[in-house]
Amino acid sequence: MSGGTADVLLPVAVLAAADEDRPARLAARLGLPLVDRQEAARLVLVYGPTGLELRAPGRRLTPLRVDFERIGAHGGTELLRATRVKNRPARLLDLTAGLATDAWRLARAGFEVIACERQPVIHALVEDALQRPQQQRSAGSFTLVHADARALLGASDCGPIDVIYLDPMFPGDGRTALPKRELQLLRELTGDDDSGTQLLALARAGARRRVVVKRPLRAPALAPGADLCFKGRAVRFDVYLSDAEPLPDQTVPAATGLLG
Repeated sequence: MSGGTADVLLPVAVLAAADEDRPARLAARLGLPLVDRQEAARLVLVYGPTGLELRAPGRRLTPLRVDFERIGAHGGTELLRATRVKNRPARLLDLTAGLATDAWRLARAGFEVIACERQPVIHALVEDALQRPQQQRSAGSFTLVHADARALLGASDCGPIDVIYLDPMFPGDGRTALPKRELQLLRELTGDDDSGTQLLALARAGARRRVVVKRPLRAPALAPGADLCFKGRAVRFDVYLSDAEPLPDQTVPAATGLLG
């Protein structure tokens, strides 16, 4: 077990507990050090009374914990409009699930969701939330996968995907759809990720009906040629239709200026 030093902090660690073995098992699975005091690391995973959470010791940041029960029945209107397809059930692949809030909304709306997250700490936080009994009862069709999105798109056993959803981390100064607290902790884990353009190209080749990209409201598009755009107050959803998915009637295409 590592205790860290006063001069050198571990980047990420798991806090040990005297009365249970879950922290040791989690540390072994993630390949992270197990520490006996949380001040030994900049970020530490802790099993609190309400579940696994990520803490930033010594900083005024609220611990980060995934809690799907806090996602109300309202909200997400533009997300649901952007992903809507006529024939259900439809399979939806979320390539950049993150804390899986959008993936959860989509599963609750009736999609068969596969949520992909490559960062192991973030994946562990979502996995812990899914294992709570009250959330298992309302999960809908929700499968969490720990994998690189590019590898998953190329997997032969992934099966047909109707909708692919993409919410890439935006490398910029404040133009983001995430709350500042979540953004700060997530960026410490992942860094800025500039793979969004590449993922979009792969997604457009793999989706049967459409690809939906979530962007900060004023951010540039990942690629030109979006067919539809749905705007909220802080974010927008750019929709790229496949050749098999006709443009819906009475819908203004993005090319007419909705992206402006």
